[in-house]
Amino acid sequence: MSDNLRIIDFHSHILPCADHGSDGINTTRKQISLMNNAGVDTAVLTPHFYPDRHSVSHFTAEINATAEELIDKCKVRPRICIGAEILYCEGIEYMENINELCIRGTDILLLELPLSPMWHRSMIYEIKRMATKHTIVLAHVDRYVEDHNAELLWLLSTDRIYAQINASALSKRGYRHALMPYIEEGYVCAIGSDLHSSDKKAYRNFIKTEKLIGTDHYNKIMARSAEILGNATLL
Repeated sequence: MSDNLRIIDFHSHILPCADHGSDGINTTRKQISLMNNAGVDTAVLTPHFYPDRHSVSHFTAEINATAEELIDKCKVRPRICIGAEILYCEGIEYMENINELCIRGTDILLLELPLSPMWHRSMIYEIKRMATKHTIVLAHVDRYVEDHNAELLWLLSTDRIYAQINASALSKRGYRHALMPYIEEGYVCAIGSDLHSSDKKAYRNFIKTEKLIGTDHYNKIMARSAEILGNATLL
């Protein structure tokens, strides 16, 4: 691994009391320590946004407040980008102020797809339309490969739609085997810890990722993460 390679955790829940990730600043400090020990250069914070529970304005106000606490009380930390993990719902492309849920300074929306055994064609077309205005990153696609491989490949063959994989899935041989074609085809733009807790075991999978998928694939994914983040706003 190159010494100057940016190591980016693209999916994490460490904002204090923002969702069911960190339950307070002490937990956040422990989570950041795990990231620092793993050599993470940049962490994308992605608190859950549920369209049936949140308004964009209320959500962003809460996130701003917790981000201020993190900045004030966690001085030694990776570079931080703030976005959201947005649960898909029908008609989401028309949501007012959806741009405010992008990773700040970018046009990236991290979209969590439903676990339903049925994916409607209308949902896939809607996400494809969203990609004409935003860069879409599909969160933890490892959750869907068994039931929705064909639909995922159809989505990911579209310009500006990419896959993010959870490191924990890559540690499981069966999932890793299923995900390697996505990695080899260049569909994967990001790896995330999806960190919710401060348990040291929770970050071991992220540390092992390079060894599990190979340095070449790992470096390409990290470079792609850095490329799409571009000039993202950093805390």
